[in-house]
Amino acid sequence: MNRLLQIGFEPAGHWLLDGPKLKLELTRHASQKNILYAFVCDGEVMYVGRTIRPLAQRMAGYKNPGKTQSTNINNHRRIREQLEANVAVEIFALPDNGRLHYGQFHLNLAAALEDSMIRTIAPSWNGGALEPMESITDDSAAAQAAVHAVPANSILRLTLQPTYYRSGFFNIGVGGQSQLGADGETIELYLGDAPEPILGTINRRANSNGTPRIMGGTSLRNWFAASFEPMAEVEIDVYSPTSIRLRSASQQ
Repeated sequence: MNRLLQIGFEPAGHWLLDGPKLKLELTRHASQKNILYAFVCDGEVMYVGRTIRPLAQRMAGYKNPGKTQSTNINNHRRIREQLEANVAVEIFALPDNGRLHYGQFHLNLAAALEDSMIRTIAPSWNGGALEPMESITDDSAAAQAAVHAVPANSILRLTLQPTYYRSGFFNIGVGGQSQLGADGETIELYLGDAPEPILGTINRRANSNGTPRIMGGTSLRNWFAASFEPMAEVEIDVYSPTSIRLRSASQQ
């Protein structure tokens, strides 16, 4: 997920269960055509696709797949399985803004990136294949910031639950929820003493009381596993509503 955010993908919506049916909520790019999109489950990129139709129309195919639409049928089933397991399924999107040209010729960003992203990220739902169409190493480095010199607004404490290791996210309790940003915002996650952050997102829908769930994906999950034992105490320095540092409580 971090690699998607670094190249400009934005949270565009999410899937929900409405009784026995899938429900779709799109907050960005619903009418955008020629757009790349990804399904992200608790921070892990599971599927990358591209559509030349409006994004809302493409998502409707997953919501109500036709009898012969194998891609739609398979992803409909996978989305349902994740939601039934209480896994957040988010939609990220990157539209082609038409600004890339080679001479007088427009470069189709979505078409150019789709194949490379699938080969590089290898999302499990793609199975190595491009999505049938209708009739990445990112070289941009985050700016070097003097994070150590910036005083934290507050310090929160986190107990690492086993679920956090498996899924690469963590929840912020009621006492700290006002310190973090709005649902869908990108958040910088500085891990330990790292000078540069990974990027995550803030999800305020996953918990019934509206408290933030910070989705850090594979990079956060791997850092948790390499740095801590289950139920360890972690302190969170809140630099801003969209920038935090996590470190062992013993480092303070």
